[in-house]
Amino acid sequence: MEAVLSFILVIGVLIVVHELGHFLVARRFGVKIEKFSIGFGPKIFARTIGETEYRLAWIPLGGYVKMLGENDPETVVPEERERSFSALPVWKRMSIAAAGPVANFLLAFFLFTAVFWLGIPILEPVVGQVVAKSPAQVAGLKPGDRIVSVDGRPMETWNDLRRQIENRIDQPVHLVIERSGVVLPMLIVPHSMMGANIYGEKVPQGKIGVAPRGDVRQVRYGLVDGFGKGFLKTANVTRITVISLYKILTGAISSKNLGGPILIAQMSAKAAKSGYINLMIFMGFISVTLGVMNLLPVPVLDGGHMLFLAAEGILRRPLSLRVRELSMQVGFVILLTIMVFAFYNDLMRLFGTR
Repeated sequence: MEAVLSFILVIGVLIVVHELGHFLVARRFGVKIEKFSIGFGPKIFARTIGETEYRLAWIPLGGYVKMLGENDPETVVPEERERSFSALPVWKRMSIAAAGPVANFLLAFFLFTAVFWLGIPILEPVVGQVVAKSPAQVAGLKPGDRIVSVDGRPMETWNDLRRQIENRIDQPVHLVIERSGVVLPMLIVPHSMMGANIYGEKVPQGKIGVAPRGDVRQVRYGLVDGFGKGFLKTANVTRITVISLYKILTGAISSKNLGGPILIAQMSAKAAKSGYINLMIFMGFISVTLGVMNLLPVPVLDGGHMLFLAAEGILRRPLSLRVRELSMQVGFVILLTIMVFAFYNDLMRLFGTR
């Protein structure tokens, strides 16, 4: 039940923000909004305010903003033509299409920035376990040792240590450690072992045979620094997401890494249990993913609509209705295939067959 509620919370917020992006920009350009729906399928609740019907539907896997003349411009009555989506110049229609993904990137930026303001959890570079006969044990590292520096570089987090060690296969590494208040120098040669990089690819990495103790502290940043850190975090997560999708599409990494609603629900529940900070971080990651996915040039997605509009701008005329209909059908099949495959991956993970 917790997983379901966490999923509804996370996905609900992301969908509302995404559709609100389309809604606000369309309203700014004077377009009449006929429906604002959170979810697909039969409605649970609907209420008309002004000229717009706001509804909540049963299938919580998306939403939509229905604008006057968006799909059937020929049915718009003359007196409302100026308020129809189709009457806008191409650049304004592209702005409306792009507003949803942009809203998701902005949400991620504000979530990450808030995390840096409130205090981001940092895993301390303190040794908790030393593997027998490992380079760390041979060098004399012990549980409780704090890694102060690696080759003269200060180690603020366990990730700092991991990144330095992974890149130094079979190369001597000079460590400075703190043990019971005493600072000691130490020389370690990381051994080569197969590990996984941030994209899940199997690559050789330097390992010394230690695990963290699990000490966590929160680091807070000021107003300006928080904004900067939030922007860099959003940009970095976007870069990783784009590269990961590219690697999946090209077969560089397994498509088994795709996750669907069950995985999101499980991770949402886990993040929620570990505190609101981790839930905000998780929502930021998912928001970026949603923004990137919607920019893919696939019909039925925002990126597909932008592709059609770009073609219209180049050709000085809309694509034929037949081409658009066929493209939308193909896009729907592609999207449905991806969703079914992601759901299948979720089931395989759930029942432990992978």
